[in-house]
Amino acid sequence: MIVMVENEEVLTSIIDKTADHGPLGFLGLGLAATVVGMQGVGLFADAAMVVAMSIFLGGFAQIFAGIEGWKKGDLFGATAFTAFGLFWFSFAFILISTGIVDGVLGVASASSLAYYFLIWGVVSFALLIATFKIGVKAVIVVFITLTLAFFLTALSSFGLGLGLLPAIAILLLGLSSLYTALAIVLNDVYGKTVVPL
Repeated sequence: MIVMVENEEVLTSIIDKTADHGPLGFLGLGLAATVVGMQGVGLFADAAMVVAMSIFLGGFAQIFAGIEGWKKGDLFGATAFTAFGLFWFSFAFILISTGIVDGVLGVASASSLAYYFLIWGVVSFALLIATFKIGVKAVIVVFITLTLAFFLTALSSFGLGLGLLPAIAILLLGLSSLYTALAIVLNDVYGKTVVPL
């Protein structure tokens, strides 16, 4: 007599113990945008802080958050954080290349910057639409201010005299993003909602 035994399938469950990637991404965006907004409203004139924050907080922090979002299956977070992390790298490159390699690359023209910001405005607007489905008010505010900042900066680069309006929008973006990041952290640490999102 031959006894046949089917192979038993063993299921292994893996528990994700990694931290929420959102606060890092929003903190990177918040710190970089706040510094850009502060420079834009005239609190300081030099670009060294803007370039540093753009590369290390806006760029690296958001890309790290995007990669973590991808690992967790968060398509929106992975896309938004990674794309905007790359935006900050490109923005820093524009600032650096304008000051260092003027003769090789030339200074970015106002119209090229206008189209650059306009394209990013379209991307942020599409992501803003997705935030309404996500339903977290603080995230919606971040993407409203992000979209306004890109479109106002584009319009300003096209030559519309908007004064400090683009810089104020960028500053509000930074502050709303910092609020969102820190609210997520505080709520997680306390295990309840202590700061509304």
